[in-house]
Amino acid sequence: MGKRIPSILLLLFSVALCLGQNRKEYEQYMNTANGLKFKDWKKTEFNIQQARKKVDERDLGDFYIEAAKIYSDVNYFDLALDYSNKAYHLFLDKDEEKMAKIDGIFAYTYSQLNDTRRAISYYKKLLGFYQKQKQETETIKLLNNLGNAYLVLSKLDSSRYYFEKALVAFKTYNNPVIKAFVFSNLGKLNFLEGNNAKAEEYLLEAEAIVKNNKIEDHKSNYQVNYNLANFYIETENPEKALQYAGNVGNHIVPNAISFDNTNYLRTLYKAYQLNKDYKNSVETFKKYDSIRELLNVEEKAVNVERLKVRHDYELQKRIDKIEQDRKNMLYVVMVIILLLVVAISILLLINFRNKAEKLRLEKKLIENREKQLEIDNQMKEKMLVYKSMEQSKIEEIFKSLLEQVNVLKTKLKDSEINEVSRIINEIKLNTKHDSWGDFEYHFLNIHESFYENLDRKHPGLTNYDKRLAAMLKLKLSTKEISNLLNVTPKTIENSRTRLRKKMNLTNTKEDLAQYLNEL
Repeated sequence: MGKRIPSILLLLFSVALCLGQNRKEYEQYMNTANGLKFKDWKKTEFNIQQARKKVDERDLGDFYIEAAKIYSDVNYFDLALDYSNKAYHLFLDKDEEKMAKIDGIFAYTYSQLNDTRRAISYYKKLLGFYQKQKQETETIKLLNNLGNAYLVLSKLDSSRYYFEKALVAFKTYNNPVIKAFVFSNLGKLNFLEGNNAKAEEYLLEAEAIVKNNKIEDHKSNYQVNYNLANFYIETENPEKALQYAGNVGNHIVPNAISFDNTNYLRTLYKAYQLNKDYKNSVETFKKYDSIRELLNVEEKAVNVERLKVRHDYELQKRIDKIEQDRKNMLYVVMVIILLLVVAISILLLINFRNKAEKLRLEKKLIENREKQLEIDNQMKEKMLVYKSMEQSKIEEIFKSLLEQVNVLKTKLKDSEINEVSRIINEIKLNTKHDSWGDFEYHFLNIHESFYENLDRKHPGLTNYDKRLAAMLKLKLSTKEISNLLNVTPKTIENSRTRLRKKMNLTNTKEDLAQYLNEL
């Protein structure tokens, strides 16, 4: 095992060295391609292909971006779109900064292909990204690009909106190169709006910015002089038109097969025509026409359209997938909500049933208590009647005994009469004479508010009437009442009739006992 470790380390070192060498060669090829892109296109393509062989698979996306940028710069827009599409699929949803670079290539390519609306969509996407990143330089560039794009579409209000936003940014941030672009484009805008004086003022201000800051950037110099040349062509100033058209040529690669070169030659051709220099005008047009043919515009347009269709198809697939994912998520959320609703409904139903069962049991308990209370009252009423009847019987016995003793007393001697009188007095002392008092005391313990209700509803009843009413409430029969009151049943019947009359129940069918029971 100890002998293998040096071998493994040596192998790893060799792999790292090889990868490092490949990376170095890759960078050399790409740098060479960038340096030759406007001078020798065959060598440029060769170096791009060699770089592709050396690039590590992990860096393939970066290669596609760099290659797309080179193809875009030299107006091979079909290849630029092809490589951009490849990079797009590698970095999608993985690296925002790389996606921004790809969107930048798309935006520039579509703007050069006069697909301005599509370019605007990418410019706006990039503007949002760089504003979020707080990158002022890129933000102002995009404001300028959007203003210029709307200028192409002749949407002058929208164009002015973005240019003026760029001007506001220059109050706190200074970049002469970008400022020259913005002022030059504002000159174009004012010219289209018909304000030639203001247009010339902005265009010359852009030129002054370039000169005063000694800006050597070819793009900004090209743009400023190109806009001035076309302005003086349109306003028919031959001398200045030719002067600035000639300046444009100082900032392009001579004889380059590019749109910049064709734009320069077309402008120079018009300037010569304005100056009535028809010889140079014809020669310039021939150069313009030959370069335009070499660009293979028609063939490239077909390839570009094919790539645009493919890119649109892939974008639509991506959009469809996102939409389907959104719908699937919506379905999942709906199912979860439905399950939650069902679960809550079941819990509410269980809770409702528990409450209903609780109420039922409470009601049954109350009913049982009321029933028990009624039974207790009935038992108390029975005991009361029983005790009252027993007391009545005892009183009757004592009364009979006293009568017999009184009869016997008349037959006794004087000495015996005193003893008998003493016994009679003792019997009278031990005999309760207020049995009705006991009855009413126990009755009111059971029906405490009966007499109060009776007096309130039927004032003027006698004690006898009240006692009879109490006995009727206890559901005693006529015979039982007559025994307690020591009267005949007939007397009780008559008393009932009088009581009904006093209670104004004579001409009704209402039962007297039931009426009294409800008091």
